[in-house]
Amino acid sequence: AVVSTQSGHYGREDHFVSLLWDDGHTGIIPRSDRGAYGNGYKPTPSLKFYDLSLRKNSVQTFWESPTGEVTKRFQYEDVISSCEKTKEFLAHFMEYGLAFLSNTPHQPDDLLQILKDLKVTPYWDNMFGVLSKVSFQNDPTNQAFNNQRLAAHTDMPYYTQTPSVYFFHCVANELEGGESFWSDTFSSVQHIRETDPDMFELLTSVQIPFRQYPKEWHMAGSYPTVELMGDDIYRVRDCCFVIDTFKFIQDYSPDIRARWWQAYRYLRQLMENPARSVQVKLEGGDLVVIDNWRVQHGRNAFSVSKDDQGGRRAMEVSYIEWSHVQNRLLKMELD
Repeated sequence: AVVSTQSGHYGREDHFVSLLWDDGHTGIIPRSDRGAYGNGYKPTPSLKFYDLSLRKNSVQTFWESPTGEVTKRFQYEDVISSCEKTKEFLAHFMEYGLAFLSNTPHQPDDLLQILKDLKVTPYWDNMFGVLSKVSFQNDPTNQAFNNQRLAAHTDMPYYTQTPSVYFFHCVANELEGGESFWSDTFSSVQHIRETDPDMFELLTSVQIPFRQYPKEWHMAGSYPTVELMGDDIYRVRDCCFVIDTFKFIQDYSPDIRARWWQAYRYLRQLMENPARSVQVKLEGGDLVVIDNWRVQHGRNAFSVSKDDQGGRRAMEVSYIEWSHVQNRLLKMELD
């Protein structure tokens, strides 16, 4: 119990409250009128914005099929010139896990400046660098660089913390086919949770090994497909291309593996159902912001000649830490 309190100074000008406890020790607590960092008390932002930034399921909208609200388009110039539009855009992204921005600059490498304009930097560096270019290659070492259909997935599940906010920028998209599509994993996981608790338990408890080893890298990790934060669905890791099946055999019994594959196959059936997906043929200047912990992305096949090395279908990718997008939203709310 607290025996006594005393206001005073600690160091030079740092105001504090001194608490003397009944066991004889003294605690020093910063006073709220100056704040823990001496920059004053900050009121709590609006509850919805705050909870969206904390990834609370209660304020997220899970979507089973595309609606006009899910596919709502924002204009680049409106967003970067208006704090209110920026807040609306970022809150929309956090609520639906997906947001579309139109009429952005779309020369090669423009994405990095766009992220500065949105004031969500610093960039999230990774094995592909702060900016990666996705275009057709004749002899690719990654499925993203061929012209075949790319199944829905989340990026880099082998990272200890997977990239959270994924910016996908269309520089050019003039080839036939190649439509992009996105699916809300939280909606599918919630459906499984409500209809088959045993499958849900397997998806949230069985650790799936992932491994990726392009040139000069060897990445590995083992995590459940679905991660919870309390009762909330918090993060999904799913990239079927990089599941380390040999390690999975070593780690689990045949019975657990068989039951997990059944649950996972059902999740994949939901995720690959076109009726549950948003599908868009992106154009130059389109930018899609994706919650990589929630919304899976993929691509339809496209026609291309072997001598086309990416000039007519060129995409660029960069990632931003969720906390920095959170900072942008909450700071605007308080300023």
